[in-house]
Amino acid sequence: MYLDNAIKLSCAFELIRSFPNMETLEITTYAGWYDSLAPPICSPEVEYNTIGLLQLQIVFFTYCSGSENEVCLIKYLLACSPFLKKIVMRPHSQLEPGKKLTFAMKLLELHRASPVAEIKLF
Repeated sequence: MYLDNAIKLSCAFELIRSFPNMETLEITTYAGWYDSLAPPICSPEVEYNTIGLLQLQIVFFTYCSGSENEVCLIKYLLACSPFLKKIVMRPHSQLEPGKKLTFAMKLLELHRASPVAEIKLF
């Protein structure tokens, strides 16, 4: 899944919203390193809790680059998934340690609808 522009990110949101009873979600991003330099598409003021609740329990997110659009998608998943147990993140192998740390810190600041949701970053 490419998350490098508004249309593709919008499609990701719509696909996920179309399956509100889905319990497990696997996302593999195919992004160029230019994506982490792309301007963020989501507004930080978006009220994700008004969009609708999901039944997600486990999310696997592979080859993430730490882009703002990926953070936006994860923010949505955390805010709309009150039954979420964990998100397993496997960043791209070429993600620099400093960017990985910055990405992890952004993820830790996100609101979670589930009191037990863990984010595991490998």
